[in-house]
Amino acid sequence: MKIVIAPDSYKGTLDQYEVARVMQDALEKSGHTGIVKPMSDGGDGLLKSFSNEGYAQITVNITGPEGDTVEAVYYFKDGTAVIETAEACGLHLITDSHPGDRTTFGVGEMIMHAMDQGAAHIILGLGGSATNDGGYGMFMALGGRATGADGLPSGIFNRDIPKISSFDTESLRTLDRITLTIASDVNNPLLGQSGAVSVFGPQKGIAPEEVEMFETMLQHLSQKMKEPFPESDPDAPGSGAAGGLGWMLMTLGAEMKPGGDLVAEKIQLETAIMETDAVITGEGRSDSQTLHGKVPAVVAKLARKHRKPCYLISGQLTADLGDYFTGTHALAETADDIQKVMEDTPFHLEKKINEIFST
Repeated sequence: MKIVIAPDSYKGTLDQYEVARVMQDALEKSGHTGIVKPMSDGGDGLLKSFSNEGYAQITVNITGPEGDTVEAVYYFKDGTAVIETAEACGLHLITDSHPGDRTTFGVGEMIMHAMDQGAAHIILGLGGSATNDGGYGMFMALGGRATGADGLPSGIFNRDIPKISSFDTESLRTLDRITLTIASDVNNPLLGQSGAVSVFGPQKGIAPEEVEMFETMLQHLSQKMKEPFPESDPDAPGSGAAGGLGWMLMTLGAEMKPGGDLVAEKIQLETAIMETDAVITGEGRSDSQTLHGKVPAVVAKLARKHRKPCYLISGQLTADLGDYFTGTHALAETADDIQKVMEDTPFHLEKKINEIFST
C-alpha cells in the first residue's frame, strides 16, 4: 500500500519529522510505501512540517529574548517565508532571566529579513514563546517608536512598557504589501482571566504575586496602542497567543488561521491523501481535546473527505476516538508503560506499525 504519514510531534521524545521517518522506515520494511507529510497546528515544530517540502533554510543572527544575539532559522520558497517565533523568543533560549527582562524584538527582525528577501507571504507559528510583552519588542524592531513622559525613547523589554507615554509609527515598516498569516490554535484574548498572563504567564516564570503587575503592563500597552491603531482589538480570539504577540500581529494587519488547516494547505496534504491508499496520523497524547483542531482531527477530516482509511497512532490515548478513525492505537497501553515508551519511542513505534501493517 501507499500510505501518507502525517503526525504531529510526540512531545518530549520525537519531533513530527522524526516520527514520520520512523513510521516510513517501518512501513517500507513491511513492503509498503510511506509518503512523509509531518504536520503541525502552529505550535512547536512548525518548521519541521516544511522540512520535506523543498524550502530553503535561511540562517540569521537576531536579538534573542534576553537581549543577546542568537542564531535563528526560517524557511523560504517562492515568495513564502515560514517563521517559528520561538526561534527568536522561545523558552529554550532562556537562561535565568526574569520575565520582565525579555523581548520579542527578534521576531520583528526575522520579519524584516524575510521581507528584504522578497517574501510576499509570511507564515508565523507562535508556539513555545518565553515572552509576555504583547509583541511590543517586535513592534519596536519593525520601526515603531515609544517615548516616556520625559520625552526620552523607551527600551525594548517587557519592563519598559509601563514607562510608555506615546507611540510614533512614522518609521514603522509598512506591512500592507505582504500577507501575514498566524498559524495558531490558541483562542484566548489578550487580557483577563483567560488572557495571556493569567493562562500562560506561569509557564514562562511569572510568579503568582506578579500576575497582576504583568496584566497591568498589557492593559497599559493596549490602551496606548489604541492611539495609532484605533481598530486594535485585545478581545479578538487568539490575541493572547505567545504572550500577546498574536494581538500585536493582528493589530499590524496579520490574519489568524487554525494552524493545522493552514499547514495542511501549504504542504498539499489533501493532494497527497487523494493519491494514496491509507493515512496515518498521531501525537504524543490523544484525548478529548484532539478533536478540537488538533493535527489528528485535521488529517482525519481530509481522509474522510476522500474515503481513505485513517489510523491514529499516539504515545498515549485517554479518550475513545474510535468513531473518527479507522483504528486507534497507543504506544503506552497502560500508565506504567509511559516511561518505558519514552525511553525508546522509535522501537515501540516501529513495533506498533508492524502489528498494524505487516503483510
